[in-house]
Order: sequence, then C-alpha cells, then structure tokens
Amino acid sequence: MIRTPPNLKINLWSPLPPSSSGIADYVAESLPALARHVDLRLVADAPEAAPAWRERYPVFSPAAAPEADLELYHLGNSPPHGYVYRAACARPGVAVLHDWSLHHLVLRETVERGDVSAYLREMRRAHGETGTFVGRQIARALGGDLLPALFPLNDRVLEGSLAVVGLTEHVRSRAARRLPGRPVLHLPHHLSLPVDPPPSREDARRALGLPPDALLVTAPGLATASKRLDLVVRAVARLRPTHPALRLVVAGAADPALPLADWARAAGLGEAFTLTGRLSLEDFARHLCAADVVLSLRFPTHGEISGALVRALGVGRPALVTAGTPAAEEFPDGIVAPIDPGPREEEELVAVIGRLLDDTGLREEMGRLARGHVRAHHGLDETARRLAAFLEEVAARKEPLRDEILAERAAEGGLLGFLMEEVRWGARDLGLSRVPLGLEGLLGVLAPSRPRP
Repeated sequence: MIRTPPNLKINLWSPLPPSSSGIADYVAESLPALARHVDLRLVADAPEAAPAWRERYPVFSPAAAPEADLELYHLGNSPPHGYVYRAACARPGVAVLHDWSLHHLVLRETVERGDVSAYLREMRRAHGETGTFVGRQIARALGGDLLPALFPLNDRVLEGSLAVVGLTEHVRSRAARRLPGRPVLHLPHHLSLPVDPPPSREDARRALGLPPDALLVTAPGLATASKRLDLVVRAVARLRPTHPALRLVVAGAADPALPLADWARAAGLGEAFTLTGRLSLEDFARHLCAADVVLSLRFPTHGEISGALVRALGVGRPALVTAGTPAAEEFPDGIVAPIDPGPREEEELVAVIGRLLDDTGLREEMGRLARGHVRAHHGLDETARRLAAFLEEVAARKEPLRDEILAERAAEGGLLGFLMEEVRWGARDLGLSRVPLGLEGLLGVLAPSRPRP
C-alpha cells in the first residue's frame, strides 16, 4: 500500500535537544510519530545548535520560519521558551501548554531584562489591582515560590491562540473556561521509553551498580526546592531503623542552590543517599525500573505534569504525588498515592512509604494498575494521531478563529489598547468572560486606532 504524504504544513516551535528544557525531550520523542500525519518544519532559536535534527527535519530560525497552515507552539515556564512565547503572542497559532502558569517565563522576558513596567502591565492585565500589588512584591524578589504559582500569566497567549492543547485535564478545563468557543484538547502526556521493553528490577540494578537487595526510594529528575526533598530526606532517615536496607536515590542533577547534600548529611543518611548527576535517557529509565517506590512530589505547582512520573507508571512502579496537583488529578484512584502538602506532609510520607515498603504485594498491585492505565491511555502513536486530527480541525476553522482574535486586539502602547485591556479585565472580574464584547467598536470613538476622515 502506497502511503499518501501528509498535506498539513505545521511550523513546530520548541527548544530541541540538547536544550536544558525537558520539553525539548518531549518534543523530540513525539516527532517521528507526528511526522507520519503532518508535514513538519521545526523552528528553533539556534538551529546550528541542533545539527542532529537538521539531518532529519527542516529546521529554521524564528526569522526564517516559512509560511505554514498552522503554527504549533510548545510553551513551558522556563527561559528556553522565550522566543516561542514572543512568537505565540505575535502570530495566532495552536498553543501546547506544558504548564498552566507562565509566570517565570514572563518574569524573564520583562523584569530580568530591566522592564519592570511591562511586567506590572501584564500582572494588571491578568489580575487587576491585586495583580499590580502582588507584582510589585514579586518584582522585588519578595514573592517566594508560592506567589508566582498562584498568579499565572498566560492570558496574552490564551487570548492570542487559535486553539489550546493541555497535557492534563487541569489545563484543558481551565483553558476551556477561559476561552469559550475556542478549540481545546486534552492530550495526555505520552509514554516514551528509551529502553523498551523495560529491564527487570534486577537487570536495571545490575546495569547501574545498585545493590540487588536494597529497598530503593527514587526521586527522578532535576532536584529543586519544589520537589520537597528536605522532607523526603528526613522521612527516609526516620524509616531507616526499621528498614536498614532502605536507600534514597535522586536520579538526576541538583539545583546548585539546593543544599541537598547538607540535608542528607544532617539526617545521617551517609551511604544510604545517592545523587547521580545528569543521566542519559537510557540510564534515567533504568533508575525508574530499579526503584521500589518513586517520588514525584511538587509544591507549589505551575500546572505541569512530569514526564518522569508517566515513565515510572509505565514501567509499573508505585508513585507518590502531591495531593491537589494535576499529577494527582490526572489519574484514576489507586494509580498514584497522593500526599497532602500541609503541615503533616512529613508524617504522611513516613506512613505511606513505610506501608509500601512493608507490603510487596501492595507495591506490585499499584505498579500493575499504573502500568495498565498508562499503556492504555498514554501511547505515543495514539497521542500523535489525536493531535494531528485536532490540528486538522483547527486548520479548517483558522480564518474565523483568526478574525475573532484580531477583532479584540489593538496595538500595544496606544490608548485604545490600554482601554481595551482595562475593560476586558473588568468584564472578567464580573464573570462576563464568555460575553463577546466588540471592544474596538465600542471604544474606538474614544480612542481611534487610526485617524478618522
């Protein structure tokens, strides 16, 4: 059977490996499957830094991006996505939101470039007077980790997008409420394993040089403050007297500002603590396979879901997640174990990890349920097919969707643009976000966008 080449031309904007962004790996994993359905062109900030990808796909700089049927923007809450954010705000396309909040990205694009006023305008635009007040504290580095998570700055991207793709139901439902009438898709984070079929626990430990008879609690990925590792270290130390074979493995590098080694030393973990440093994807997957229990805690969250969590569930390992986050809400009961991030978080960690370590059958049953669910609902080929079908639907509605966006958009910096943003915020505050406002026609008399004859 001769296969018809895909017709839909897609410019895919995303960092590519070896970028530090985990989204670069996500995109790289999905490219072969997606390319079977659409004609892909990649847009990278520095195409010369990704020579391996230029051998397989057309890769363009942002300034040289060709005409396409649709722009597909992969957006994450980190600096490598700055050029994607700027393009998504300027040219309507399909936004794939890997994080619901883009607050840190907007901070990088404004405050860290010396433009505090632009940041405060974004905060007022999104959150009104409260946003202005909170924004001043965050701009002075007084907001800590929690305030940026509570005030997502995604409005400009949402309002300027033809359609939105969310990797969790958490993101999809919020985008749908924010954009009534626009196409919105929940696309479950795909499962991709660089070693498939995955090795057994014993084979993985042998390949990594880990003790065959240890009880391994593994925290995968870059160690940051939001992953609650200070509490994890103390919980593991408290369990060691009753579980002397217990070891904590942090499978990845650590944020240099995180005193992880000091925490482990103070808790007396000694050789029962391992920080691997950055791993190849193959060894990263082996560490998940070698684990008895996997930790995927995150608080505060910016609406993301961890690819490492999906991989851990896909190889059949029981996982602990933070209650009330997208990772906890994304899966049916019994697939993950939620831990409340409140004042008794450490006690819950001790109780739940201890219960799992004591009951091999429970660990195996949780792992079996997790593996079955993820293999059934997060397959790479199926998610690529669903995304391609969604892009076809959006392309068929592109012109009316684009006209709707442009009708509500005015040039930034002008009086009309300022008035439109003020009225739009007030309407949202009154619960009128679903009402078409026709602002340019209403306000154009007061502040015409062009000279009237």
